Amino acid sequence: MVFDPVRSEAEQHKELGARLSTFSQGQEERLAEHKAQELGLPYINLVVFPIDSDVLERVPKQDSLRAQAVLFYKQGGDVRVGVVDPASAAVQEFAKQIEILVGYAPHLYVVSKRSIAAAIARYRREVAESKNLQGELKINQQDADAFSTELKNLEELGLRITTMPPTEILSAIVISAVRLRASDIHIEPKEKQARLRFRIDGVLQDLTSFDREGWALILSRVKVMAKLKLNVRDVPQDGSFVLRIGEETFDMRLSTLPGGNGENIVIRLLDRRSEAVTISALGMKMRDIDIVTEELKRVNGMILITGPTGSGKTTTLASFLREVNNPELKIITLEDPIEYRIAGVEQTQVDADAGYSFAIGLRSILRQDPDMIMVGEMRDVETAETAVHAALTGHLVFSTLHTNDAAGAIPRLIDMGIRPYVLAPALNLVIAQRLVRVVCTSCAQSYQPDKDTLERIKIGMVGVREDIVTPSVLDDPALTFMRAVGCATCGNTGFHGRLGVFEIFAVRDEMKNLVLAGASSKEIQTLAQKDGMTTIAQDAYLKVIAKKTTIEEVERVSQE
Repeated sequence: MVFDPVRSEAEQHKELGARLSTFSQGQEERLAEHKAQELGLPYINLVVFPIDSDVLERVPKQDSLRAQAVLFYKQGGDVRVGVVDPASAAVQEFAKQIEILVGYAPHLYVVSKRSIAAAIARYRREVAESKNLQGELKINQQDADAFSTELKNLEELGLRITTMPPTEILSAIVISAVRLRASDIHIEPKEKQARLRFRIDGVLQDLTSFDREGWALILSRVKVMAKLKLNVRDVPQDGSFVLRIGEETFDMRLSTLPGGNGENIVIRLLDRRSEAVTISALGMKMRDIDIVTEELKRVNGMILITGPTGSGKTTTLASFLREVNNPELKIITLEDPIEYRIAGVEQTQVDADAGYSFAIGLRSILRQDPDMIMVGEMRDVETAETAVHAALTGHLVFSTLHTNDAAGAIPRLIDMGIRPYVLAPALNLVIAQRLVRVVCTSCAQSYQPDKDTLERIKIGMVGVREDIVTPSVLDDPALTFMRAVGCATCGNTGFHGRLGVFEIFAVRDEMKNLVLAGASSKEIQTLAQKDGMTTIAQDAYLKVIAKKTTIEEVERVSQE
């Protein structure tokens, strides 16, 4: 470049810089084109290529940045991806992700880093929206209805799935899970096939086995939708995605677990339309409803619910929050995950990856000036201590604990380090619960129990006060129980829905004295039964007598 004395030095330096930049950009494109020739792949300059943003944004921006790759063209089965380094592991994973998302393997084009930057700059949003395929499984309502009409029971579903193309299996599984009221989907790979099971009304039901090709496809699809790493197979991963069937929306919680034959898949379904039920719908007898209603009127103290995982504790807590909720109160929850949406209640969720635990979350909640607090679970000493002290300082606290029975909750808290003189004035009400399946009213059959069964029930009902059930009930020759049979209405399981069975006692003066004295769980249970509490098994027997469940269900929950 020859210096021009007429033009200013700044103008000439600017022009020189532009020429050098153009030369550099041209050199970068030539290098990318040369690399493509060496690898036997096509080259493209995306700076000038007209990219459809709807195509580009089918993959989240952060994924494109990580792989230095972009989806820049899709027309039918013609899918094209621009990449800087075709041999990198990130690009291979990106290409596999594209294949799962759109159903076709992409053609790779070599591009420059400048091309990638220009393409990514055309993203209209930082985060992929719900219309993007990743993070959402959308099923047409008409297709779902047609499948549901043809589906009669679990056995028929198993036969249908074994004859389906692998690409249709996932949709069939989730539609069936929703229609059959399943709470969880289990897909377990074996040596030659994969086993499919649904948890319906709390009990796992075997459906069928299908080939490993279907399992591999399902694993890849759910991993992509839940934003899990496809190439990580030797450590557990957790994620979530959204299922939409017409107007119905479900949060799907995904867990993968490495096994000897591949990764096990468990998907939990949470219906966003689920609402907290009334207390009367939980299955409590009138004596228990009266006690609970009275304790919910208090302005401070703790209401504690115990039981194993899957025993309905969250449902009971949600019904309590529904009962106490009103605009004059500030109610905050800390849950894992949020299962019921309650209007007017501020619901928050723990996030272990972000360091937001129950203990940390509870301390934060207390700074928000709440009237009532619900802590999903007291998993550690710090959470338990904070919750108990909150109950003593003007808050009504709801929480859960893992113990086998109601009486065992008090010794458990003391073992965790809560001092008896702190616990006694803080605790208002203790509940233990399980869930029994309700016999399907469309197919249940009545029968007269034999003498051995009646004698076993009489022994189990020893100690129950006569104002709850009179002994003469079991001596009535006209007494009948119900037997589960199975029909199309209940999916051939014989049951439809569940009810709680409970142990409930209020912590009044005499009970507080036992707590202060460090009494054993046996002593606590004796006093509670004297005050009218029935055990889990006794409450379940009452539901057998009321023809709501079966003897087999009582035996099942009594062993939990």
